[in-house]
Amino acid sequence: MYQVKIGVLACLLVSLLCGAALAEEPAPKAWGGVGSTFGPCGLSMPAGLFAVGGNVVFAKSNGIWKGSKRQNGNIKTTKLNEIFKTRYGIMDGLDIRTATPVYNVHLDKTNAGNRETYGIGDTAVLLHKRLYDQNKGDWLSVGLDLGGIVPTASVGSHSSDFVGNDAWGFMTGLGATYFIGANRFDTEVNFATFAEGAKDYEKGDRLRWNLGYAYALSDRWDIGAESSWEMSEESQYMGIGQQNAYVEWYVGPKVVYKYKPWKLFTGLVAKAPVHRWYEGNKAGSDDYRLELKMIKILDFGSLF
Repeated sequence: MYQVKIGVLACLLVSLLCGAALAEEPAPKAWGGVGSTFGPCGLSMPAGLFAVGGNVVFAKSNGIWKGSKRQNGNIKTTKLNEIFKTRYGIMDGLDIRTATPVYNVHLDKTNAGNRETYGIGDTAVLLHKRLYDQNKGDWLSVGLDLGGIVPTASVGSHSSDFVGNDAWGFMTGLGATYFIGANRFDTEVNFATFAEGAKDYEKGDRLRWNLGYAYALSDRWDIGAESSWEMSEESQYMGIGQQNAYVEWYVGPKVVYKYKPWKLFTGLVAKAPVHRWYEGNKAGSDDYRLELKMIKILDFGSLF
């Protein structure tokens, strides 16, 4: 099954690439990543511009997983999560962005009472420095992320320690973007490590790798595909390992609508799992994800 999914993705990417031709007049530019974990990769925010918006993620799962196999169907989950995002261009080649998750997860248990998990997670705050710029003659654009996690979580009986438990953290990453005609290629890797927060809980170190391709059909429409790979070490509760390490890989097609007169950008990506592995029993392993992203850009003026 995994080979079939990989083959479908490969065929999609090949078909998109084959349909891309360089025109004599300037080609339209494709927008960036749509998925909730995607950052700016190699591009920076122009000085003085402020972006506000975020992602809405809907996902469903059926069953408990362990290793790479579904164990049973005793728990079904429905997720409706939002990630509120901002980004501001401080100066040419340097910007700052934030991401704050708001989550709501419903667990439907076959042999026990249902449960709701909801709250606000901890906020990521990152500086993004452009190192190379394709528009200035470099072969591709490359950017560096450096920042951390700020404790903003709502901690209580219904909160998720994994999403946020009022803990500090450190994040760094490296991304690249390449344009050729109407084609756009993005990739980025980021690493996060966390301090102990509320409830004596410490999340495991996390590594993410995102890949994206987009083709600008016009000044308003893009199509493409994205891949999101994530690995996390096990968390610690009072110094004891929780056997919740995991590896997840999701891929899927996307579509983007760009309305430049309003400086408004909207994208939708539908993802399915290519590979899943869990150290212990895992409820809520998404069978599919629908991720909607909407960003509005405002001109606040440059500070420098």
